[in-house]
Amino acid sequence: MSIGVRDRPTEQRTYGNWRLGRGAGLFGLGPAGTIAAFLVMVLAAAMLPVSPLASLLTAILGVLVLAPLAIRVNGRTGFQVITAKVAWWLTRARRHHIYVSGVASRATAAHQLPGVLARSEVYEVETGRSGLLAVVVVPQSRHYTVTLRCAPEGLDLVDQAVIDARVAHLATWLSALSREPHLVQAQVTVETTPDPGTRLAAEVAATSRPDAPALALQVLNDVVESSPAGSATVDTRVSLTYTAPPGRSMSHEDVCREVAARLPHLHAGLTGATGAGITPLSARSLAVVVRAAYDPAVAVELARDPQLAPDWPQAGPVATRESWDSYRHDSAFSRTWCMVEAPRGVVYSRLFARLTDPDPQLLRKRVTMVYRPYSPGDAARLVEADKRDARFLASKKHRPSARDMTDVVAAEQAAEEEAAGAGVVRFTVLVTATVADEKQLDEAAGIIRARAGEARLVLRPMYGCQAAGFAAGLPAGVVLPTHATIPF
Repeated sequence: MSIGVRDRPTEQRTYGNWRLGRGAGLFGLGPAGTIAAFLVMVLAAAMLPVSPLASLLTAILGVLVLAPLAIRVNGRTGFQVITAKVAWWLTRARRHHIYVSGVASRATAAHQLPGVLARSEVYEVETGRSGLLAVVVVPQSRHYTVTLRCAPEGLDLVDQAVIDARVAHLATWLSALSREPHLVQAQVTVETTPDPGTRLAAEVAATSRPDAPALALQVLNDVVESSPAGSATVDTRVSLTYTAPPGRSMSHEDVCREVAARLPHLHAGLTGATGAGITPLSARSLAVVVRAAYDPAVAVELARDPQLAPDWPQAGPVATRESWDSYRHDSAFSRTWCMVEAPRGVVYSRLFARLTDPDPQLLRKRVTMVYRPYSPGDAARLVEADKRDARFLASKKHRPSARDMTDVVAAEQAAEEEAAGAGVVRFTVLVTATVADEKQLDEAAGIIRARAGEARLVLRPMYGCQAAGFAAGLPAGVVLPTHATIPF
């Protein structure tokens, strides 16, 4: 007689409770708009005994000014939409959407990076542990960015308990970022590119010894020849952006050394989340990543011969042209999307797997998750304000909707978790698809929409700021709100 033992199914963990903060206000104006509307009404009432016509004109003018603030278009106010259109028109009129470098340029003979990265510099710091570390400095914003290259093991043939443990390590690491001094932003980038088969051959050629046994060399050669050329290369990077300490007169070199001294702690915390080795990028490696992003045609040569790696002043494109919904750079065309709505409800740990998986139809695909942590003091004030605003928005309606009540529950849960020691982080997702021909952009858009639907994300193209969105996904420390000209 045998007794069969049946494993009990384990319940898979779910995640979520992210929410978009909504300020309390009347008519969808928000706090500032409500105060402005109240001042207009007071001014119109005060002018009524003096001149009814002037009071009426004041009220009409106030309505015309405040109406764009109350109208919402795809999550943005009418004022933001109008400002974006005007800014893009001025950019086109001044021909700032066209960039030319090198011998044909009147500005610089070097192939510098365009846009917000035009004045960026790279300093190398000796860490004493992992060799040289590259720090990208953006002088106009005083931001200093270091990038770590990760080699995650993936999710195939990995137990769910191990995946849950890695997610827990990542949550702990993100919570620790809120207590990291002068940290502005952290971003995790997964970039996938088709592998022509040269990477494995270059690795075998660099690590093989000429005096190795003939049988071993023959086996390696057979592996290289039989490796699929249609496979994909996945590059995972983590970039950390710091700002200079306020009130202290420090040179760029001093700040870079101070940033490098903080990496060991974050390096150790990130190891548990990736389950693999982590190495900092040197200046040459960083330049190769940026150069290949702007000109994918040279990516194969750069991977085959490391000696071709350019210096940072030569890592930029020869020419770029920004359009309303796309970006032309050297040998390719790109389109960048930004998240406007996070997945509703609860999600599982594998939700973003299809979004980051390689797509053979695309020349390159870059998915970047941007995190901007709040300090513990700001987080405490924020969750309490969100809780009050959620309750106010639900109570002002005679019959609150299910979404209003869910928002109240989520705000209260966030306040409780923050009081228990959890961190609060702002996040967004940037997706850049690169193709070789402009005619392929529509096909790329369909692929990204399908992947975003599987991830339950709502993405929209970054209209009018494609160049900045493209640069924000690179390991160069572009913090978009710092360089924004349109108020949000």
